[in-house]
Amino acid sequence: MDAKAVTPLDALFVGYEDQENLGLRWIAATLAANGWHVAVHRYTPGSASAVLSAIQAGRPRLVGFSILFQAMLEEFGSLAGALREAGVTAHFTCGGHYPSLRPRETLQALPHVDSAVRFEGELTTLELMEHIDAPECWPSIRGLAYRQGRDVATTPPRPLIADLDSLPPPIRGEPHTVSRGIRAASMLASRGCVNDCSFCSIRQFYGGAPGPLRRTRSVEAVVREMRGLFQRDGVTFFVFQDDDFAARSEQQRRWLAEFLAALDAAGLSDRIGWKISCRVDDVGEGLIAACQQRGLSAVSLGVESGSPAGLRTLNKRATVEQNLQAIAILKKLDMACEMGFMLFDPDSTVDTVQENIDFLREATGDGGCLASFCKMLPYAGTPIEARLAREGRLRGPAASPDYAFLDQRLDWYGLFAAQTFRFRNFDCLGLAGRLGVARFDHVLARKFQPGAAVDAYGRELAGLTARANHLMLDTLQRALDFVKARDGRGIARDLPALNDLTHQEVEAEVKLQRELDAILARYSPQLDKAFSQEFARRAAYSKAERAPAFAHAPAGV
Repeated sequence: MDAKAVTPLDALFVGYEDQENLGLRWIAATLAANGWHVAVHRYTPGSASAVLSAIQAGRPRLVGFSILFQAMLEEFGSLAGALREAGVTAHFTCGGHYPSLRPRETLQALPHVDSAVRFEGELTTLELMEHIDAPECWPSIRGLAYRQGRDVATTPPRPLIADLDSLPPPIRGEPHTVSRGIRAASMLASRGCVNDCSFCSIRQFYGGAPGPLRRTRSVEAVVREMRGLFQRDGVTFFVFQDDDFAARSEQQRRWLAEFLAALDAAGLSDRIGWKISCRVDDVGEGLIAACQQRGLSAVSLGVESGSPAGLRTLNKRATVEQNLQAIAILKKLDMACEMGFMLFDPDSTVDTVQENIDFLREATGDGGCLASFCKMLPYAGTPIEARLAREGRLRGPAASPDYAFLDQRLDWYGLFAAQTFRFRNFDCLGLAGRLGVARFDHVLARKFQPGAAVDAYGRELAGLTARANHLMLDTLQRALDFVKARDGRGIARDLPALNDLTHQEVEAEVKLQRELDAILARYSPQLDKAFSQEFARRAAYSKAERAPAFAHAPAGV
């Protein structure tokens, strides 16, 4: 249901949707099931005018913003301000992890937003809609934060929804065509996570309201939704957004067995593909093989660290050996694999960074998995954020919290890594971004269009991925050797050498990008054309922007 399809509206919900924003779409569905006219508007940066047009067309009384990550605070604050300047008088509310865990700070940072829906939003948003013009009723709405004069009032949290099957199906938009004409949809079989990783706000988000840490929809409801999307909309690939789809518990393993049997009974097993996210200790060869026989085509692993000390800091409750074993099982089964990885955490040392580089070289050197990395960020409400605050190390604005390392040399090294690999790792047109899309395109081709050409496509992508991995790791190693041999003053004095490393990396990446262009031109012309169009649209990306030189010392130096 698009915003332009329904006028007039009672509520319009606005949020990012690289994948379908199921949280937002379930809230919209709950309101629609209770007789309200609603729509969901897919937001992209710079599209404030499109949001304004949707509001002017629908004239909703409630506009809800989905703030998935706290880094979006400033962007949605600017959007709300622009809408107010244009004369929009609707009630503005917002939701997401940060508004739920930091409601006061959220409304202080977003002066044009009237309220925040905390934790699960379906029933709270429904009650807010029902009493939108009666603020005297707001104190009785559980799970709400709202302005009260110059202060912010919060009501007690609403208990989590015990029976997820009681919710109406999420409102769906036009199915997303990922590539090769294949339609994909996001799915959610469960909410919550029983694990307590120190860096993750999922446990805090669901733990902030009364109820179990993890709830699962019935097998019947999940497969019924999949079958409906398959039959009605031609969806053949499903991306499960569950935080830990294959949770290692007796109850979840029974659920999985019933799920696989239900896929067989529904006639879907040999007609669809699907992707999941899970922990490394969830991965067993028999389980993954059974899922693979019913369409599982890709697995995203929460690896996070290849250092024993790093895994302890992150409270992963897993070992380096388990990380390597899970990756080895997926490779043995020829299962497409990607992983989340943090090269840096607040306790990083030169030695732990070395361990992480060595781990990535062992795990990804053959090109079976793409190597990428980020720095662990202290998200609001997490144990690691609280610890950094106690230690006086938490710094930066709410939208982009950060910390300095305990070793000044790593502040320089972290800045080098961020600037050198920012485009590669985090831009859709960077080498890792494009390789990731191409590798997923191959997953789809192998599932739905198998053949000798697809096999050759996979071999060439694996070879290029291996070279891209080694290039990054070699650059990281050379930079680490550089900082190991110097103190902070020596690093500052010899910065031109680091700048040279950055430019060498970028020049080598350009060559690999050209090779990727050639591979895509042979095996996936439509994807090649899509990338070319995006490059043309973003011609403003200059070489200088992709390879910035050091102009100043890093924070903490």
